[in-house]
This record gives sequence, structure tokens and C-alpha cells, in this order.
Amino acid sequence: MRIIFLLGLASFLLGVILKLRGIELVALCVTITLVFMAEIFNTAIELFMKILTTRYHIKIKLIKDISAAVVLLACLNALAVGYVLFYGRILGLFR
Repeated sequence: MRIIFLLGLASFLLGVILKLRGIELVALCVTITLVFMAEIFNTAIELFMKILTTRYHIKIKLIKDISAAVVLLACLNALAVGYVLFYGRILGLFR
């Protein structure tokens, strides 16, 4: 969770440094928040499933896998948004 927080903060600061437009910063903030929410939701589900039972159950495994997939999708979305927002600007710094 700390790594996700630090990467989100670094992405936001990079957006400010690269002077993203207002709407781009909003898109970045929404994306960062989506990843945070997915991770928090995943953690809550895992803790709740741990409270329900300590034994292995296939449906609990499926629920945990689905909540982890939500985090993966949020992260892939963040990569796509980051690529769209940052790639051209960072490439422009080296020209």
C-alpha cells in the first residue's frame, strides 16, 4: 500500500512538474484514486474472508482472485493513462 501511495504521489508531482493541463491533472487524480480504492477494497475483502474462515474454500479463493483482478485492471488502466499523459512530454525532454 505504501508503494502504491508513493507511486501515486510521484505521478501527481511529475504531472505538476511537466505542467499538465487542468483536465489532464483531473484525469490523473481520478486514475490514482481508482487504484487506491481498488487496493483498499481488495484488502478489506481479504481481511473479511480471513475472519469468516481459516480453512481453504474454493469460493473464498475465487472471491479473493476477483478482488485482486480488480486491482490489476485499475493498475493497467493507470499505466494506459500514464502513457497517454506522460510519454510525449518525457520524450520531448530528450529532444
